[in-house]
Amino acid sequence: MKRMLLTAVTLLVGVWAAAQVKDTTKVLLIGNSFTYYGNSHEKIAAIALSQGHKLDVRAEYVGGYTFSRHLRRDGTIKAIEIANPDSQYAFAFLQNQSQLHARYGSAPARYKHVLADAKELVGRIREYSPDAKIYLEQTWSFSKDDYGRFGSYENFDRLLKKGTCLLAKRTHAFCSPIGDAFAIAREECPEIKIYHKDGKHQGDYGAYLKACVNYLLIFREPFTEDADPCGLDPKACAKLRSIAERVVLK
Repeated sequence: MKRMLLTAVTLLVGVWAAAQVKDTTKVLLIGNSFTYYGNSHEKIAAIALSQGHKLDVRAEYVGGYTFSRHLRRDGTIKAIEIANPDSQYAFAFLQNQSQLHARYGSAPARYKHVLADAKELVGRIREYSPDAKIYLEQTWSFSKDDYGRFGSYENFDRLLKKGTCLLAKRTHAFCSPIGDAFAIAREECPEIKIYHKDGKHQGDYGAYLKACVNYLLIFREPFTEDADPCGLDPKACAKLRSIAERVVLK
């Protein structure tokens, strides 16, 4: 019954917010299971609507996909190649296979193909949406498989950040610091389960945190108190929004 009431309240907030929309922003999301677990693409749209913004989201996610595989996938290429200039993307968020950016951070010369793929994907998006602001997502470390074979949360996070920042700099894109937000949440709010039960993917709260970080990168404004918790515990979501604000706005 409690879940039903929360859902009903969320729907009512959505209806009210739809009448208060201030703008519409077209966003492209490309990634894999580190995006579609927990439906972060739906969460970012719901959060935005509750803040008075409509997001027109095009999401292309396939489990385990790298940038290289997306570049060979018809669905991804069709999503990028917009024929109508009025439908160009304002923002694009690109999420690579979870360990590749850390490997690139550890040995750029050895993993130069990671940079080549990032350049090609970013370049393809700029060809059709030249004004789009493009973010490479710095994903999070995880405990599974000896921390992705990097030995610890800290080392994995360090290499993910280093690799993503290098790739962003060398493709003239920007970095989405999702991994930084996860590290803070893991340290300060261990009671909030940001990981899926597999100890690797994001859970519902992790997907919410990811959506909050990317929302703030788009709109650059603090959340209001009526930000949509997307059917999750409102107090936990308020903590995650605060973490996202610290990482992005401060």
